[in-house]
Amino acid sequence: MQAPAVVTSPLPRNLWWALALIVFTAGCAGDGSEAESSTPGAELTERAGGLPACSDVEHPEPGRCFFDTSGFLTSKQPYAPRQTADRYEAVPEGFQVVSLQHVARHGSRGLSSPDDDDLMAQLWAAARDDGALTPLGEHLGPVLDAMLRVHAEIGYGSISRLGEVEHEDMARRLIRRHRAFFETLAARGDRIDVYYSGRTRAAESAVAFVQGMIEEMPELAGRVEPAQASIETLYFNEAEGQEAYREYSDQDPRRLAAVAAIEQDPRTRAMARLMLHQLFTSDFVQQLADGARVFTAAADPDDRIEDELDAAEALFGLYSIAAGLTEEADFGMGRFLHPEAAAWFAYVDDAGSFYDRGPGFADEDVSFAGAGVLAADLLERVDQVVQGGRAHPVTLRFSHSQALVPLAAWLGIEGAHEAVAPDELFTYETNPWRAELVAPMGANILWEVVQDREGTTLLRMLHNEAQVAFSESCRPWRTGSTFYTLEEIRRCYGLR
Repeated sequence: MQAPAVVTSPLPRNLWWALALIVFTAGCAGDGSEAESSTPGAELTERAGGLPACSDVEHPEPGRCFFDTSGFLTSKQPYAPRQTADRYEAVPEGFQVVSLQHVARHGSRGLSSPDDDDLMAQLWAAARDDGALTPLGEHLGPVLDAMLRVHAEIGYGSISRLGEVEHEDMARRLIRRHRAFFETLAARGDRIDVYYSGRTRAAESAVAFVQGMIEEMPELAGRVEPAQASIETLYFNEAEGQEAYREYSDQDPRRLAAVAAIEQDPRTRAMARLMLHQLFTSDFVQQLADGARVFTAAADPDDRIEDELDAAEALFGLYSIAAGLTEEADFGMGRFLHPEAAAWFAYVDDAGSFYDRGPGFADEDVSFAGAGVLAADLLERVDQVVQGGRAHPVTLRFSHSQALVPLAAWLGIEGAHEAVAPDELFTYETNPWRAELVAPMGANILWEVVQDREGTTLLRMLHNEAQVAFSESCRPWRTGSTFYTLEEIRRCYGLR
């Protein structure tokens, strides 16, 4: 990892001043309690209920500094359904399920590549050799060894056992909610389509989901089509025709400036030092800050620790990814991070995702516009079923946060689509967007399609298994209902 570069861009002078004022205000945790509670880190820590801080413990031992990870894992948050089926609105009388259109993120996984674990192992060994470990820091070495071992076993970029369980259990709940529909599907000999992004972990998630379905209802064996890769719909930002997004992600001066304003906030380095001082001596941390200690990943010479911010980001990366590896090992990574630092680095990570693939700026939609091809595919499959032209009433899709985050924004799901004004900066205080809520591991969006004998077709949307409204511009079938007519969905999203 390299420290974020200073961004020079042709931003209007008034925008630069606005960004500077916002960053200064966020970083001022001075004498007043009001200022302290206004920072993202302080807000999260307060919400978590007075978490223990390792820096308050004179000689911390393993277990003394564990804390609940409420809000601190961002997109690495393991999956949990957000609502139970008994809280759903009942399917209207006279209607029956005719189609299910499902798209999900892959399940919990390990690191995508050998980087944070390798780099932190090198750093820790250097500190050990220098006698620069604190009592708590001494316990980090065996944990890093275990992290390397687990990744050698499961493979970098693959889903973990927890990732498999997340999709197996999700599939079982789907069958239980719609058992009569699936019994009819099996009896008629209808088929279930499966698509994935082309990436291994998406394919592995598809396998786990189908396995859960068949275990719950064995008669579905033989009813599932072989999985097919569809980069165009499930990894759309890398597909042909998405050059505008790639230019935005790589070069857009406003996006780069906004992310840099957060990464270069003085609190970011202060939190990095707070995190590292629990594990390493002050002299060693200062050597990192001075650039006197540089570490290079064996698998990628461009992936480096060059300062204390890089080191803290690598440690935070291991902390967050460990939550998805609980079936393989009990790392206890929570003891190594100060909760204020974890909260702040969660905010920095969320900000990057928010601008890169989330709602972004209110005056443009380039960060999520590509999801329109996936939404169109969902609707096309619904049309094929209700028009009676295709005996594949269920389509299962498996992808990544790169698809689920923009899709949720494109659909206008509450908490997933709220952008920021061009002269404002994303903060936790002013925006509800959180990766752990929008696209945790295993995140999913499901369209349940029901129809009556007269051919009236209604849709309901579930987001992470909670019923949610479609865009504010869409009118429900009935006041207060979570069902919408198919014609209304076509109209309000402009899909024909």
